Amino acid sequence: MQKQVVTDIHQENDFVLGDVTVSPSHNTLLAKGQTVTLQPKAMAVLHYLAKNQTRVISNQELIERLWEGRIVTHGSVQKSINSIRAAFAELAVNQELITHYSKRGYQLQIEPDFQVSQAPVETDLPRSETVTPTKNYKRLVFIPLACLIAVLIGYKLLSNPIPHVDKHHKTRFTTSVGYTNETGHERNAVPHPDNQHVVYVREQFGQGETQSELIIRNARGEDWSVAETNGSWFKLAWSPEGKYLVGVEVIRLDGMSLTPSFYEKPNYLYSFHVFLLDLDKKVLLEKQLLSQWQGRVFSVSWWDENTLEFVARQGAGAVSGRYRYSTLHQELSLLDEMEGVVNPLTSVVHNKRTALVSAHKNKIQIDFLNADQSLISRWPLPYSFADISWIPDGSGVMVYTETDRKLRLLYLDGQQQEISMADGKDKVFSRPRYSADGNSIFYTEEKRSSNILLLAADGSKIPLTQNRDFNYAASFSPDGKQVVYASVRNNQTHLWLVAGQERQLTHQPIPEKVGNIVWSENADYLIFNAGAELYRHDFANSQTTLLWQDTASTEPLAYWPESEELFLLKQTGEVKNLWRVDLKTQQQKQLTFGSVGSAIADSGNVFFQYTDEIGLWKMSVKNDQLQLLSPTLTDHKKLLKADAQGIYFISGGFCRESDIQYLNFADQSITPFLKRNESAVLTSSFHPDAGVLHTECYLAEANIVQMK
Repeated sequence: MQKQVVTDIHQENDFVLGDVTVSPSHNTLLAKGQTVTLQPKAMAVLHYLAKNQTRVISNQELIERLWEGRIVTHGSVQKSINSIRAAFAELAVNQELITHYSKRGYQLQIEPDFQVSQAPVETDLPRSETVTPTKNYKRLVFIPLACLIAVLIGYKLLSNPIPHVDKHHKTRFTTSVGYTNETGHERNAVPHPDNQHVVYVREQFGQGETQSELIIRNARGEDWSVAETNGSWFKLAWSPEGKYLVGVEVIRLDGMSLTPSFYEKPNYLYSFHVFLLDLDKKVLLEKQLLSQWQGRVFSVSWWDENTLEFVARQGAGAVSGRYRYSTLHQELSLLDEMEGVVNPLTSVVHNKRTALVSAHKNKIQIDFLNADQSLISRWPLPYSFADISWIPDGSGVMVYTETDRKLRLLYLDGQQQEISMADGKDKVFSRPRYSADGNSIFYTEEKRSSNILLLAADGSKIPLTQNRDFNYAASFSPDGKQVVYASVRNNQTHLWLVAGQERQLTHQPIPEKVGNIVWSENADYLIFNAGAELYRHDFANSQTTLLWQDTASTEPLAYWPESEELFLLKQTGEVKNLWRVDLKTQQQKQLTFGSVGSAIADSGNVFFQYTDEIGLWKMSVKNDQLQLLSPTLTDHKKLLKADAQGIYFISGGFCRESDIQYLNFADQSITPFLKRNESAVLTSSFHPDAGVLHTECYLAEANIVQMK
């Protein structure tokens, strides 16, 4: 059964698609002072796609809903789609508007913004039984028809309703106690179905490598180390009866570093370890090691006692899919795609019902599926990512979003309930999991702290911050005499300035994690990004204002207030490219069409590398002219600073950085500039006269907490 949104095709409320205002009552599109008229049927198609934007709409559904019983062909639908595309092209809208999925239908790719809030009515009626509201002039037949509709809906809901499951779980918790406190590096607790055991991961970090253990703790607090790895235990799950434990181990290819190089797409090796355990005697009875999976694994769960279900992709550039693996027959199968699910991210199973998370632009949707993979219900959520797990009674899932630190229950019928969590100051929560009896919740509580260090040009080390807060994203002023950085204190993010004496810059908390901080050439203001928003902070009036907002993740490179032009990196999926934005006209122009890795702006130019490609490029911001500065600079460099003669950069990757190096444009020679005594650092800014700003790599303090 397909849940769908019923919408009145005769609605006359305006709505907005990107920069275009759509007026169904006038059959017009308006953008930048220009108006284009659509034929009424094409407008009806656009309006219907907008009201049902979260899913793919078939040709047959459009014909049944919009042609109202007339005999037409699929060519009539295509003609309306072509008219819509032509109208938007006339308005110079270059973004893909409507995507056609072969043998499935059409989906609008721009999320609409309706000018008057209209709550869609959700129904479990199949498409052939969806009822279109009558027009006002048919009042004489409206009442009996409405009664008939009510009878049909009532019959349908009674014959095949959203399954109701009694809610036998706790939602209010009065205490939070430390479940692990010994070593300070425990995470990812998964309770056993017997309510007596919990498996979790214990980690140690030293000399750039992590050692990871699988630990099982019983009701008496006794620990049993089941397995170790020099990689990392990534995902854990108990089988429905608790007979087996699966643990996903993440390692790199032999001879390769533990972390990928700068701007390299991760391509790890994942191994599925299936353990048969005697928990009472603490004996490992049997272990199966599944073949290594190269690419990426997103989630793992159990379909039944002998079958794994997981979401993964094969290879760095492949799309993700949902798989099942039989441990008895050692067979792997790829599940069919779900209608309306383009990019699956996570699946979790409970009694052969699946909760499937998929990405839709910068938001997610959760589909609840029956054992036969038919749709129970579908619910869009306004988050870019969420961690989910089933409520043990099967009534829904627990959803945690780190961005707003909220823990919610999402039930099969769409109802939501928030669960209050202890407000640990400056601590990050993750991986909440209900106990099997529904009376407690285990989660990881992580204390992130880091201080910013200055490695001066003479080799001396100077701590710029000395506290237990999370300090990051430090950036030198153009003369190298001032530093601005982001800091999380009392669960609020602000910008701080170090110029002799430290002081707080921003007055209002920054809503998301700060990305890149860019100084103006005269040091009068800063540009920084937080999520998909770009902000400007003026030193003269101490004001922070929103400069630009996008639907995609963006990273500022340079901004010229005189011309109100902004250069930035915009990310689409996993690909970044250079864009120019004219804030006066709101026009955007894509400048590169590939996959850009490191990029910096300096003296009116943008220097960058393409990912996985040798070479260094320069783009002039005046005329967008491209120039290949070095055909020999190897790929995956992190660019730091440029001058007229060359560019400073580092090699390596996350927590394994090289010395500062310098490429001379004239003779293409590379020479060391500043030597480091340690490589387990994260560089955020560099100035030839001042030195390097970085934070040291470490294993964050983490413990498991139990809410009761």
